[in-house]
Amino acid sequence: MRLADNSTSRWDLWAKGRDCPFDQPRPVSNEYWDLVAPLSISSLYLAKNQTYYGQCLLIFDAWHAIRPEQLPLKEWRTFSDDLFAAQNIISRTVMPDHINLATLGNVIPHLHWHITPRYKSDPRWGAPIWTSNLDDMKDVRLPDEGRLALLNRLKSGFSERSPL
Repeated sequence: MRLADNSTSRWDLWAKGRDCPFDQPRPVSNEYWDLVAPLSISSLYLAKNQTYYGQCLLIFDAWHAIRPEQLPLKEWRTFSDDLFAAQNIISRTVMPDHINLATLGNVIPHLHWHITPRYKSDPRWGAPIWTSNLDDMKDVRLPDEGRLALLNRLKSGFSERSPL
């Protein structure tokens, strides 16, 4: 996600839970994501930036938390179960060579996971996907038809899944 105002003061406000773009209620769809599925304690969104085909965000829903250690153990376990289910369905849907999982919070201070399928043919194979400057990161948008097809395949993976 790239936001026009990425200043320290904006981060500080968001960290306090003021106008945080990841707090509930969130839009089902916007210029950055489309909802794939609500899970137990989080929601999975397909990123509109598909430089890494199948890239998703898993955003913690229960309340405004910034880091994992802020969660009670039961919520952490539930969030981890959601992550496990999400990355498995993403992997089965897009069949990557590898998958990266990262929780950062440097841009949006709200607990979330980046689930990034990696392919030997991707632009940064063998290296982290993040560059030091957000403006240097590729932003690849799928045509609407391709994005909707991927979104529907991911949604169907959740409707067909068996319990953990």
